[in-house]
Amino acid sequence: MQYCSSCMIQIRGKKARCPLCQRELQDQDLAMPFEDDDPFVRLPSPKVSFLKMNRTVTFICICLEILLGAVQIISGSSGWLLAAMLFILLGWADFQVVVYYRSNLIRMLTTQAYIIMAACLIIAQMTNTGSWAITWVVPSLFCLLIVVTFAAAKAQKMELHEFILYPAFDVLMSMLQIIPIALGANPIIAPAVICMALMLILGSSLVIFRGSVLREAAEKYLHL
Repeated sequence: MQYCSSCMIQIRGKKARCPLCQRELQDQDLAMPFEDDDPFVRLPSPKVSFLKMNRTVTFICICLEILLGAVQIISGSSGWLLAAMLFILLGWADFQVVVYYRSNLIRMLTTQAYIIMAACLIIAQMTNTGSWAITWVVPSLFCLLIVVTFAAAKAQKMELHEFILYPAFDVLMSMLQIIPIALGANPIIAPAVICMALMLILGSSLVIFRGSVLREAAEKYLHL
């Protein structure tokens, strides 16, 4: 079997030239790197699908919740058992975020950061272990989230308008730290105040120097 690269057809027999365009023919094995006639690319199927993995993780989490709930009923009230059940639930939610947003790294990291904040706040409240989450975890995660967002955007070579809404949203959410300060729930206010000051500086720079990009992103992604 011979092949004409100009007409892209296969020609039977041993001919010197193509009967259509009269160009020299080539052996099919040398001219065509594939032998099948399927024009579509066939990707290999993964050994374990995300759906099967998701079902397995969900089943394991349900079993753990049932067992911990049984221990909770038998042993009586225990804050640590309730915290463990909440931790498993939040871990399952975090896994769902990874599966659902696996193609959007920044959104996945942002959602995970807020899940971790919520988990720490709830666990600290349920276990009566103090205000460590409000004082240290929340401000640290907000600052770390900004650094990770810009690092991930640079690694993926994203344009500013593609991710500018994420740090803008983080700036707004970080201002909620004023609530526990006003209510007296945060005994050490320095980390939260420093975090809010840095976030306000970042927000001001985005509005002043990249206001047009921020407005463009809001119109495109938020339809404002």
